[in-house]
Amino acid sequence: MKRLLCYMLVCFFILSGVSTARDQGHSKDGLDLPRGKWWRMPEVAKELNINSDEQAKFDDLYFKYRNQKIDLKSTVEKEQLELERIIEKEKFDESSCRDQFQKVINAKNKVSIERFNFLIEVRKLLGYERFQQLIVKFKKIKMNKSKKNDGRKRK
Repeated sequence: MKRLLCYMLVCFFILSGVSTARDQGHSKDGLDLPRGKWWRMPEVAKELNINSDEQAKFDDLYFKYRNQKIDLKSTVEKEQLELERIIEKEKFDESSCRDQFQKVINAKNKVSIERFNFLIEVRKLLGYERFQQLIVKFKKIKMNKSKKNDGRKRK
């Protein structure tokens, strides 16, 4: 019974994509950046006074962190696969299951740390004023999208 319960819980976490770290870009702590190359959007570049030199720096930063994130997410998937293997063995080893689950959590945390490092670099490049403008601008965009989505759901 214990084994079945443990198996079900682990499968739930793996299959639902639940992450202990908010690596999906839906942070509730306000430390979230818009997805994609927002600095290449003409309206944003103009509003934040982002020049071509800065755009090139953001491009370099973006590709550096995207590349690292791909590697880290690959590690997450490998650790999850190993956890599945351990859980599905006929002879269940609770200790190794718990150890492997911790490895999954640690791998997911590394993805979040990398995203946070990207945020720090963006903050350093933009400075205080422009970073605040960016946050305000994209909060407004999120709110407008949310209102539109709510209106569609109610119909």
